[in-house]
Amino acid sequence: MKPINFLNVKFSALLILLICSSGTSFAAGKIGFVDMEALINNSPQIREAQSSITKEFEIQYSDIEQKESDLKLLEDRITKDGAIMSLSELSQLQERARILDRQVRRAKEDLKDAISIRNNQVLNTIQKDLNEIVTQYAKDNEYDAILINAILYVSEEMDITQEILQLLKDKVNEN
Repeated sequence: MKPINFLNVKFSALLILLICSSGTSFAAGKIGFVDMEALINNSPQIREAQSSITKEFEIQYSDIEQKESDLKLLEDRITKDGAIMSLSELSQLQERARILDRQVRRAKEDLKDAISIRNNQVLNTIQKDLNEIVTQYAKDNEYDAILINAILYVSEEMDITQEILQLLKDKVNEN
């Protein structure tokens, strides 16, 4: 059996004490939590952006609705009068219906893509603003760290989501 080296024991004890005390100083820091999904879903900036995007694509949506209405009328005519039409007239109407149906599907897909691209652009801009607001809030209120979404549990005292949401609302009211 080896003799115990008391110098190593003292050094080890000192090292453990330092580690524990440094851990304590880290634990004493001020930490907050922000539910970014809740901010994005409830911020007035997102609501304004959604309203703006809806207005931006209103004309395209109306065009699609008109084409769908035209297609419905054409299909109803084929169903109602198809039996008494000549074969060539029926074929022409069916071909027009197929073309119009393709146009409607293509227009819907194009509109969906355009809205998706626009939503992403607006969301990126708003997320940058949210990050800046959260960062400024953290600095103003002397937080050492702000955690977001990937948290299993957070106490209500640490959750500053509502305070940030209020700042967002105040910012909209200022403009």
